[in-house]
Amino acid sequence: MTDVSNPTNRVLDVLNFLGAHPTESFTLAEIARHLGLSNGSAHRVLTTMAESRFLSRNEKHKSYSLGIALVALGRAALEKHRGIEIARKEITQLALELNAQCSVTAIADGELLLVAKQGAPQSHDGLHQVGERTPLILPFAIGHLAWSSERAIESYLSEASPYLSKALRKHTFAAIAAIRRRGYAIAANGSAMRVLRQSMTSSDGYIRNDAYWAAVRDAMNAMSEDELQLLNIPSKPTTGLRYIAAPVFSPDGSVSLELVTTGLPSNLGAKEIGRYAERLCAAAAVVTGEVHGRYPASYR
Repeated sequence: MTDVSNPTNRVLDVLNFLGAHPTESFTLAEIARHLGLSNGSAHRVLTTMAESRFLSRNEKHKSYSLGIALVALGRAALEKHRGIEIARKEITQLALELNAQCSVTAIADGELLLVAKQGAPQSHDGLHQVGERTPLILPFAIGHLAWSSERAIESYLSEASPYLSKALRKHTFAAIAAIRRRGYAIAANGSAMRVLRQSMTSSDGYIRNDAYWAAVRDAMNAMSEDELQLLNIPSKPTTGLRYIAAPVFSPDGSVSLELVTTGLPSNLGAKEIGRYAERLCAAAAVVTGEVHGRYPASYR
């Protein structure tokens, strides 16, 4: 959570919160509770934003939702970041081919953001609505960070260090090397990861207080190595796969987006997993090419 004493941050928090719930409306009290604001502060922010039509106010229910003024901003943003629309078209086809849910994520303001999604949801454990976000903490976004500098990777790991065992920290470095070697990230299903995703993306998860981080710590302590990242593809994973993710590179060689597929059949063998991964990487390559992306030297 950002510093709510800063008026600018209050506006951004309101936009981020409502952007994560684009079809819903919330009362002033509900928004204040979710964002840790006083009712007085929330009233000032919401009134100003509604007057500028960045928010819509339902007079009957006294609730707020995203306003029409944001439509033009959204269209302009898509023109600037055209890779998102290209990626959305690719995952639309991919979801049909693979009979799975496919999504596109990006890193924004130090968080992992869901920017596009296609296909029927297989679960409600993690990010499932466009606009939702989660803290940039291991193991989330490990595919985004795998091709980053050593300094960026160390910074990423430092956020999780208080919650990681020495074995998991060692496994993480091996996982990053494996992701670079094969060109995609892949992890197994597991109960600890399911709990972690639920605790980090629950309806009250926007308030990142001591209880929130305690739940994160407990789930990370219980996470297995395969849930964090598979180093090798087994002949047939006994728990099934949680996801496969492939990077989209920008013109400067950094990862700008990640294409992710979830809800894969639980009985896939190594050869079939390889086929899914190859198709996902091919889609990511199309997007990389369309945005004139450059593959880093460390890419396979």
